[in-house]
Amino acid sequence: MKIWKSLFVLLSGLLFFTPAKAAFVEHLTWTSAVEQIDGNTYQVKFICTLDEDWHVYSQFTEEGGPLPTEFRFEKNPDIELIGKVQEIGKMHKAFDELFGVNVSSYADKVTFVQKVRIKKPGAVLKGEFDGQVCKDEEGCMPYGPEKFSIAIGNATGNVTKDTTSSSVTTTASNTTDTAITPSAGSSKFDFSTAENSCSVAPEKKDSSNWWILFAGFVGGLLALLTPCVFPMVPLTVSFFTKGGKDQKAGLKKALIYGASIIIIYLLLGILITGVFGSDALNAMSTNIWFNLIFFFVFIAFALSFFGLYEITLPSSWANKTDSLSNKGGNIGIFFMAFTLALVSFSCTGPIIGTLLVQAATGGGPTLFGHIPLKPLLGMFGFALALALPFTLFALFPQWLKSLPKSGGWMGTVKVILGFLELALAFKFLSVVDMTMGWDILRFEPFMIIWIIIFGALALYELGLFSFSKNADKPSKTVRMLGVITAVFTMYLGYSLYTYKTIPLFSGLIPPTSYNFRTDNTSAFVHFKDYEEGMAYARKNNMPVLLDFTGFGCVNCRKIEDKVWTNPGIEATMKKYVVISLYVDDKTELPASEWYTSTATGKEREVKTVGQKWSDFQAKHFQTNSQPLYVLINTKEQLLNHPVAYDFASDVDNYQSFLQCGLTMNEQLK
Repeated sequence: MKIWKSLFVLLSGLLFFTPAKAAFVEHLTWTSAVEQIDGNTYQVKFICTLDEDWHVYSQFTEEGGPLPTEFRFEKNPDIELIGKVQEIGKMHKAFDELFGVNVSSYADKVTFVQKVRIKKPGAVLKGEFDGQVCKDEEGCMPYGPEKFSIAIGNATGNVTKDTTSSSVTTTASNTTDTAITPSAGSSKFDFSTAENSCSVAPEKKDSSNWWILFAGFVGGLLALLTPCVFPMVPLTVSFFTKGGKDQKAGLKKALIYGASIIIIYLLLGILITGVFGSDALNAMSTNIWFNLIFFFVFIAFALSFFGLYEITLPSSWANKTDSLSNKGGNIGIFFMAFTLALVSFSCTGPIIGTLLVQAATGGGPTLFGHIPLKPLLGMFGFALALALPFTLFALFPQWLKSLPKSGGWMGTVKVILGFLELALAFKFLSVVDMTMGWDILRFEPFMIIWIIIFGALALYELGLFSFSKNADKPSKTVRMLGVITAVFTMYLGYSLYTYKTIPLFSGLIPPTSYNFRTDNTSAFVHFKDYEEGMAYARKNNMPVLLDFTGFGCVNCRKIEDKVWTNPGIEATMKKYVVISLYVDDKTELPASEWYTSTATGKEREVKTVGQKWSDFQAKHFQTNSQPLYVLINTKEQLLNHPVAYDFASDVDNYQSFLQCGLTMNEQLK
């Protein structure tokens, strides 16, 4: 039942979260109080005050019910806990049909009391608590873990800030009430200020979906031209048409065959993305081991395309599906399509892998809150391009005569794909380099490698060398392609010489600022730590642009290369303090700063700088996709609505977003 409870909290949080509204307010306030009972015995009170119509759950919720309120105390030899945490408030107990158990909850106000005995004055009670706050019409959202540090038995009654844990330390001997400040930088963002007349609503149709679909379709066309697939077209179509007899039945079989191809690849996409999920795939895209593995996998596929060896799935798999295809009927046709998918793996595998990885990174809409839709769109485009010829040639069999015969040109296509795979491999290695801080594969060496790869590709297409002694001379079309590749190689050289970005390859090539020539200083005030950036902003009375980003974030690089470099945008951004928080920074935090978080809906250890900022983003902004841009003032009031890639990728939108923030900042002074 714990799985169902976690799922309920996650879904409730997703339903609750609406970027266009100030729905991030936690709807509850915590204060603490310490009361002396007698001698060295005290009771520590945790007082929860809730907004109207909101409630929290009891600690003693029945098994199988919603997530309860839970307190966890750190061991302290100077403090003895007496009994369990007690609850004081008007309890509402009723049967909950969703969970199938009796559920206990509190509305308006509830006090949680822990009785303690101290061995010396000033002993500090430390720990944390968490739970969820709910409203019947709107759902639930988790809170915490909220850390606390309360000194007991000190007569001063002062309230001091604990800078190490970013929590409030309460010192009291009789009764003292103080606010309990959340962890994660002790930040309490005010979203109500985002509702203003100039605020830019982050609602824009995601045009990248069409590009993903188009990229998948192009990938399918490339796969169609490979030796693994192309020879299958006339053979399969001839089987369906049976020499012109019963054309209607042949067309029906071809339609079923084409639909089967689409279904198979969509199921493959659902299986891969469903197992890992959108958040996991997004995290994998910046994981050093994942990127290293993909680097070597792409190198292996490239060498295979060059003809050094052949990569295939076990022959028994293809034999099994081929035998099932002989059963006849629609099931047999489906397994014919499945056999095609298996035997063509050596040619289609790298294309599909590239498609899924690139489409699954950077967030986006999901199916059932878990399966990212962009990879499915890419797989649909890929499968559609692969399936169309079989259907069209079955409908118009005379077109088969216009098809070029299988021959050496298919080997040429395969080699060209090998060069492209080789170039893409270094994209993954570049992510590892930036994430780990190796500072080796910066802009200059990366561009030199690409110039060598595409220069060699141009020479191959022009027929100046070959991977086979008996290879045919390149056709006129291939030689023309060689000229285009040569021009592109020269363009790469120009980009390296001028340190100018190539917009088409933003995210694939390291940013131009990541180089050996300059000191990599930004054109604007730039920090990579929240506390440091906010301190500078407060000292200079400047608004802040929070940039949630990642070293491996393709869309982040696109914004930086295409939008931030715009002269108008750059001039406006100089009026902000830019704080870039890298969620994939692998720098390890000091052991004293490690903690456990449930901000993403499940418990996880936070031990690195990247995990800290990822948790910070999830806790305060209820999203974990990058990039995300948030404008705040020195009081941590939001100047307008946060925006993501789909909105920020338009220069005019981003300029309006920044200008609105400046206007609102002046109004709030």
